[in-house]
Amino acid sequence: MNVTIFGCGAFGTALAYMFRENNCKIKMWDRFDNNFDSLRSEFNDVFFTTDMNESFDSDSLIVIAIPIEFIDGVIKELSNYYNGQDILVSTKGINSTLGLFTSDIINKYIKCDNMGVIAGGTFAIDMKNKNIMGLTLGTKSNSLIDKVKMCLDNKYLNIQYCDDMLGVQVCSAIKNVMAIGHGILDGDSYPESSRFLFLTEAMYEIRDIIKFLGGKEETIMSYAGIDDIMMTCTSSKSRNYSLGFLIGNGDSFDNYIKENTVEGLSSIAGFKKLLGDDIKKFPICNAIYDVLYNDGNYQELVDILER
Repeated sequence: MNVTIFGCGAFGTALAYMFRENNCKIKMWDRFDNNFDSLRSEFNDVFFTTDMNESFDSDSLIVIAIPIEFIDGVIKELSNYYNGQDILVSTKGINSTLGLFTSDIINKYIKCDNMGVIAGGTFAIDMKNKNIMGLTLGTKSNSLIDKVKMCLDNKYLNIQYCDDMLGVQVCSAIKNVMAIGHGILDGDSYPESSRFLFLTEAMYEIRDIIKFLGGKEETIMSYAGIDDIMMTCTSSKSRNYSLGFLIGNGDSFDNYIKENTVEGLSSIAGFKKLLGDDIKKFPICNAIYDVLYNDGNYQELVDILER
């Protein structure tokens, strides 16, 4: 099976390990070739290119692993070469400028009948190390399900299937926001009882967001939901949790966000763009938005738990 991965970041390259495990022929595209030499030392059987035209095969499974903030320009360019291939989205978040999920941005430029979104509790390093983990594929396309089973489903990676692409995207975006909130409480030394109360309330709120936007509430119980939410919110490997911990600990985080991509920052800005004043219907997200963008005091977050 031919696979083209757009994006050579941590998760794109981690997926390449899994595709290679299933004997796929892989091409990887990126805007810049800065990391190609080091990547070739890991993947001597992968073709790397900055030329979008030569990255395409007519029968390739296309995998989108571009950071959400750069998606719009890449998909616009990709539309010049697209010829009906199935598309698998692994990009997480909501674009902060457009207030759109990745599938919405793709639909601006490309008519794709076979598209899906994959997400779950998987750190890239764990995938590279071939640890056992799970991902949820949200799609209504039987063609894409068949390709994902062929390309990704193996003894290391359990793939779960649902037809709620929107719900999977909500979970994978908002869990990063909630991880910032949990990190804040941990940084300020709130005990486990308080922090896990927060996590429970966060789960309820994500479920309500899914329903509000037209997805299926039960998606919260998938690998893209509870699995990814608990992992991202509680692990020091999570950049979103780590940012929150700095805030709760009273430390400056300016250098941290300069040196690290923290998806929750763009996701909460995109969520505000998407909802406008309706964000107030979701008090945890509204409180975290105020902390990050309105110089808010995170006591507002604590007040929600004390109601």
